[in-house]
Amino acid sequence: MPPEPTSQPDILFMGRIFFDPWGGVRQMAEETLRAAAPLCEASGRMIEVLVPRPGMCPVTHPAIREVVLPRFGNNRMAWDHITVPNFANGRQGSVLYNPKLVLPERLRIPGFTTIHDLMYFPNPQKYNWREYYWADSIYMQRMVRRTVRRAPRIHVPSAYTREDALELFPDVDPDKFTVIPWAVDPKAWAPHPWSAEDQSEWEGLLARGLREPFVFHAGGLSRRKNVRVLGTAFAEFRKTHPEYQLVLTATSKHTNADPKTYRALHTIPPGSVIALGGVSARALRLLYQRASFFVFPSLYEGFGLPLLEAQAAGCPVICSHATSHPEVVGESAMTFNPRSARELLHCMEQMTDQKTREKYRQLSAANVARFPWNQTARQWLDLADRVHREG
Repeated sequence: MPPEPTSQPDILFMGRIFFDPWGGVRQMAEETLRAAAPLCEASGRMIEVLVPRPGMCPVTHPAIREVVLPRFGNNRMAWDHITVPNFANGRQGSVLYNPKLVLPERLRIPGFTTIHDLMYFPNPQKYNWREYYWADSIYMQRMVRRTVRRAPRIHVPSAYTREDALELFPDVDPDKFTVIPWAVDPKAWAPHPWSAEDQSEWEGLLARGLREPFVFHAGGLSRRKNVRVLGTAFAEFRKTHPEYQLVLTATSKHTNADPKTYRALHTIPPGSVIALGGVSARALRLLYQRASFFVFPSLYEGFGLPLLEAQAAGCPVICSHATSHPEVVGESAMTFNPRSARELLHCMEQMTDQKTREKYRQLSAANVARFPWNQTARQWLDLADRVHREG
């Protein structure tokens, strides 16, 4: 007979996400592990991180064990839906978690996942573009639908994403979707005396054309990131503030490029805009800290982690009032209609005032305190326990 379930099961954590390029989902997976590990150690439970090759788990801790499972060449679906469940089904008494939207087929133990947003599903009333490639969208739509119906519980990072999910799955019990917001570690982003590594990183950015003062945006260049409106507003902004530069970073993701974004950026004179592409975590921290202010004009976000990162680094924030942003920033950021470059321009003009920037820095510090990682990790572990009991 299978063993009786315990109140605090071990967690099998699907770690293939650590094979992907750095991005928001991968970052959240790593931070979740880091914050949950000491809580697991205190209660005598383990997190086993399942990976397709050695050394992929980014967190070292006594409560975390890396488990390498065999691969079928580079076939990721085979690893997800054959290798992982073959291993997990032999671990009765455990619960499986995938940070990336789907549960493996053939899984016979309780499992849950995180739906970060619903951008794989078309919704003309909210967004009239296709964010991801067709093949990715078709696969993820099918698998997310199956996961929502199979999983006892689904984690979502915001009330907005929960409402999105309830609209998409009206026949599903609303209690299935559990809101646990993501968090931020202020110590990881806060200004501190520069090390030799910091200085070297900064000099490397200067060598690529960076100069101060600058307006900063971190994120992709897909249509939903709405950099087109930022580019249009900045082109007007620099007419009265020619000393400012616009600095952009973006990770490599499987999203569709937006030609209008590039056209808008090309209206800005050379040297006044610099696209750095992907940067290191150290460089990102320095950019947040040295920016005059941070602009996040996104049309759609399941949560919007860069908002908290910027605030934790002491950088005043301007963001759109779309989707989940009001939940994340409250009154601690200056907000605007994401469709209006004129509104954004007005916010940018206001943020050039030093007293205004200081006001939002102080509001930011109080806002960041609402999102501690130990609270998020504790709720995440509680959710794992509920999934185990109800699975």
